[in-house]
Amino acid sequence: MEAEANTLHSLLFAEGRELVNIKFFPGSDRGLTPARLKDAAAAALAAAFAGDVVNTPPSRGRAAVGLEDFLANR
Repeated sequence: MEAEANTLHSLLFAEGRELVNIKFFPGSDRGLTPARLKDAAAAALAAAFAGDVVNTPPSRGRAAVGLEDFLANR
């Protein structure tokens, strides 16, 4: 398992990369093992790095609303 973890570690920090924020959500698969999660994460990262990676954080479709307005309109 140590060598497998090093593969993911290498993808995350290779070529001077700096890990700022990354999350892996395992979902609800009861048969998920640490090795399968690691393999899926490494495959996703490798695919992203092989293409044109664009920093496009997710956005929400709702307009920003202040707390007082939100509470008044529930």
